Amino acid sequence: MEKKAGIQAFEKFKYINTINSLAGGDITRWSEILNMPYDRVLTKLLLNKTEAEYQRKYSELLQAQH
Repeated sequence: MEKKAGIQAFEKFKYINTINSLAGGDITRWSEILNMPYDRVLTKLLLNKTEAEYQRKYSELLQAQH
């Protein structure tokens, strides 16, 4: 689905995709994110992944009930 939508267009931005996401799309916060300790950023990324997985599973369960 993501490939059909053109997700590969973002590959040219490499790590900036992650920085931009963590900064909430606010370019003025990019330096703030880049200056954070690596372990703090990694923890946040893992939290985001866990939340997304939970939301996906929860949505699937809700859809299965209908």
